[in-house]
Amino acid sequence: MAPSAKFAVIVAEESHASAWSGLEQVQPEYDILYASSSVLSLGTVGGRWIAPAACGIFVPAGVAHTLELSSAGCVTCALIPRSDSENADGTCRVIGISDLVRELLDAAAKLPLDGPEKGRDRLVLDLLPLEIARAASLPIGLPMPADPHLARKCTDFASMPHSDMSIDRWAADLSMSRRRFTSFFRRETGVAFKAWVRQACFAIAMVRLAKGDSLGLVAASCGYSSPAGLCTLIKRLSGAASVRRALRTAR
Repeated sequence: MAPSAKFAVIVAEESHASAWSGLEQVQPEYDILYASSSVLSLGTVGGRWIAPAACGIFVPAGVAHTLELSSAGCVTCALIPRSDSENADGTCRVIGISDLVRELLDAAAKLPLDGPEKGRDRLVLDLLPLEIARAASLPIGLPMPADPHLARKCTDFASMPHSDMSIDRWAADLSMSRRRFTSFFRRETGVAFKAWVRQACFAIAMVRLAKGDSLGLVAASCGYSSPAGLCTLIKRLSGAASVRRALRTAR
């Protein structure tokens, strides 16, 4: 989605009748992506970000990315000029979407792209980037390492989490001591190994639940002995609303 208009802030909606994958794109503006009733997955060379229905994804200007929608839904895209964004550190992040931001996105998406930039329309477009700048960042990104050997293991695990979550096993596979591996992993990804594993389990769980897989099956595949453990992880990382939505979509 890359509309053009007179407005400095541009918001557009795109509906999909089923799961959807987009081609790689780069926007010159800051990009806020949000799906009200599905799970968004955004990939870059540096990692993967998963946004449950109550969350959005902030994409810095100039970052090449691909986007996937796990099930039928509507994707809202807000393009914000660099000068209007306070989140200018060049890092993708998952953010909470408040009720106010949700209403502002809905109102902005209904504005005519060539309409007059005044009155209520102007207020909506002025307030939206300010409220987005205040949005809380959530610890559910999945940074990927640059080292090819570690990247291969991380990619395999992120594609299908399993019971092989032992630091000692990963260290042995890379011919490292436990201490060297933990330091190396944090340096490559920016997070501790156990935190990364939790985020990987969260990512695959949210996508599979959105597609309708059973909660028990998804929990077991992520190494949890009961669905309650997975629900606790989802709640801890993205809030109770995500748990409720996941339970509604899971078989």
